[in-house]
Amino acid sequence: MLNNDHLNKSEIKKRLLEKLNTISGNQADQESQIMISYSAKKENYIDVKDSEIDKDLINKILKERIKGKPLAKIINEKGFWKNIFYSDDYTLDPRADSEILVEQILNDCFKIKKKFNFLDLCCGTGCLGISIIDELENSFCDFIDISKKALNACKKNIIKFEKQKNSKLFHSDLFENYPINRLKNIDIIVCNPPYIPTSNYLNLNNETLYDPRISLDGGELGIDYYIKIIDHLINVKFKGSLYFEIDPIITENMYKYLLVKGIKIDYKKVDYLSLDRLIKITLPNNN
Repeated sequence: MLNNDHLNKSEIKKRLLEKLNTISGNQADQESQIMISYSAKKENYIDVKDSEIDKDLINKILKERIKGKPLAKIINEKGFWKNIFYSDDYTLDPRADSEILVEQILNDCFKIKKKFNFLDLCCGTGCLGISIIDELENSFCDFIDISKKALNACKKNIIKFEKQKNSKLFHSDLFENYPINRLKNIDIIVCNPPYIPTSNYLNLNNETLYDPRISLDGGELGIDYYIKIIDHLINVKFKGSLYFEIDPIITENMYKYLLVKGIKIDYKKVDYLSLDRLIKITLPNNN
C-alpha cells in the first residue's frame, strides 16, 4: 500500500504496478493510470498534478482490487469508445470487444446520410446506443433492459452525456413491454445479449462473475436470447437492420440456427483479437 511519504505521480504509478502486475497482467499499466486519475478527479492521467492525487483513496481502491474485484466495479467507471461510462454491480461492464459494433454501425450509417432511429436492446449501461447517437447528429435511440437497476445506470449515462432529447428508456423483457408502433420506426437494432452457455458460465473466472448473471447466461447453448429476439422480429416483420455481438463459443450453434431459419448474414466481423464478434443480419421478410 502507499504510505504518507511525499511521492510524485511516477513514483506512485511504479508502486501500483508492483502490486497490480500479478493481479491485472497486461492491464496493470492502464489500471494504475486509471486509479491515479480517478483519485485526482481527472479523466486523463497526463492531466494529473502530484498535489491532486488522493493516496488514501488509491489505498482503498487497491485494497479491493487485491481481493479480486474488477477496477470498474470498484470505481463505478469504465472507458468505452470515446467516453467514460458509469457502471455498477447491476450492469455488464463495457468491454473493448464490443466497440466493433459501434465502429461497424457508424461505418454503415455514414454511407447513408439520414437521421436514424436506433434500439439498444439489453442495453445495460447504454454504452452502445449512447456512443452511436453521440456520433450521429439528430439520431434517436430507445433503450430496453429487463433490469430496472440497469436502466438506472443507463439513465445516469444519458444524463451525463446530455442525450435526454435523443433517447427513451423502456423497462421490458426483450419486446414484451415495447410498443409495436415504435419498433416499426426503428432503422437499426444493436444488441449484446447474454451468450455464455450455462455450463460455461459456472466456470467463468472470478472477475467476470462480478457482472450480473442475467447479463451473461445465455442458456444451454448460449443462444436462447438470439432465438427469442429473432423469432419475435420475424413475426412482426421487422424491416430494419440487426447487429448482434457474438462469441466464438456460440458461433457454430448460432449459424446452424440461422441456416434453419433461412436468415441471411450480411456480414460478420472479428474483434481486435481476430475472434468472431459481430454479425449483421437481414430477416427473411426483407429478402
